[in-house]
Amino acid sequence: MDVEPSLYGGFAEHLYLTPNAVLHKIDASIPAEIAVMFNPLGAGVRWAAHLGGIGLGDTVLVLGAGQRGIASVIAARAAGAGTIITTGLAADEHKLALAREFGADHTLVVDGDDAVDTVERVREITDGEMADVVLELTPMAAAPVTDALLAARHGGTVVLAGLKGNREIPLRTDLVINRALTVRGAFGVDATAYAEAIALIESGRHPLEKLHTHTFGLADTALAIETLAGEVPGESAVHASVHPTS
Repeated sequence: MDVEPSLYGGFAEHLYLTPNAVLHKIDASIPAEIAVMFNPLGAGVRWAAHLGGIGLGDTVLVLGAGQRGIASVIAARAAGAGTIITTGLAADEHKLALAREFGADHTLVVDGDDAVDTVERVREITDGEMADVVLELTPMAAAPVTDALLAARHGGTVVLAGLKGNREIPLRTDLVINRALTVRGAFGVDATAYAEAIALIESGRHPLEKLHTHTFGLADTALAIETLAGEVPGESAVHASVHPTS
């Protein structure tokens, strides 16, 4: 559309595009709920492959098993990672199971009765070598940032993508200095990562339909957001889509 004012975003029957918008084609035979996974998959590609610089045989730690955490597992495996470790909450065992199915070699529960020490488990799994690349994707929690720095090997890379609500959190800069770490902030996704994500979708190599758990009509957009945020009792969402014509 070329008429303003219009709504930015996809929760509408029509979408306003700026004159210089970058458009990507995707196979029309792909269901809409799978096609829109270019968004989280694009984040996985950007954070894991591009910013993380994952190379062949690298050990990768993904802190957080949401849809972007699982997308990062997919991207890390595609980039040639050797060992992938993913963390999550006890309530998110279904997400950890998906992470394993999509390529994680080890999944760690970090809360509840079966909680493990993330850093110590990474040390055990890697025989003390630690992770080449750590992706910190957890929302709000401060402790995983320190875990990320401690779990990275000397000279490793830590990518910070989990927003903390603009709160001040402790940052042990000595860890960054003494371990010669590269710390990178991940803001958004670029066109290159989106293009690679679309190629992953079109390849058909991954059963992405297993990530899609909920479909909503436009009138239920608020419910969709609440469900995805885990605010609806009895619903365990991973990826949800809103269909404007439903």
